[in-house]
Amino acid sequence: MFRIAQLARANASRSTRMYSSSTWTPEGYAAAKEHAQTAVDTWKKISLFLALPACAIMSYVATKDELEHIHHLEHDPPKFVAYPYLHVRKRKFPYGDGEHTPFWNPLTNPDPEE
Repeated sequence: MFRIAQLARANASRSTRMYSSSTWTPEGYAAAKEHAQTAVDTWKKISLFLALPACAIMSYVATKDELEHIHHLEHDPPKFVAYPYLHVRKRKFPYGDGEHTPFWNPLTNPDPEE
């Protein structure tokens, strides 16, 4: 039993030593460096010629849709329904006119006083 463990350990260390030493030869290092440079060039081309144009196109589409939505809200604002639980103020807000939150938008949040 002890002899089998010794042989297994010897074979494992021998294969590990051979594997790790063969990688760091000058030829292996040059090949790894060349492969790394090829990978960098590939991802640089993908970023420049695929990702940036895709971001630009999607930004244009999103901006166009958002501007259409804003134009629609200017001509047809949402109707305000004065439910009793809305616009409950025990005291005024400490900023602005005291009636609107900092995120209040006159296009998307109708004013109950109007």
